Amino acid sequence: VGSPAGTTRGFGPAEFREIGNMVADVLDGLRQKGEHGDPAVEADVRTRVRALCARFPIYEG
Repeated sequence: VGSPAGTTRGFGPAEFREIGNMVADVLDGLRQKGEHGDPAVEADVRTRVRALCARFPIYEG
């Protein structure tokens, strides 16, 4: 997750906090469930990532 890629998409402080929270959620799942993580958390984060990216498309049109 590079900040240049995010700023190019138009992410601001709120979006970077959202990304940080998503990373923390996945790491918490790993800590709680072991090396295979928590599939439910990962599915939720995947959905949230898609929604975030849909709000800030790379190319318009």
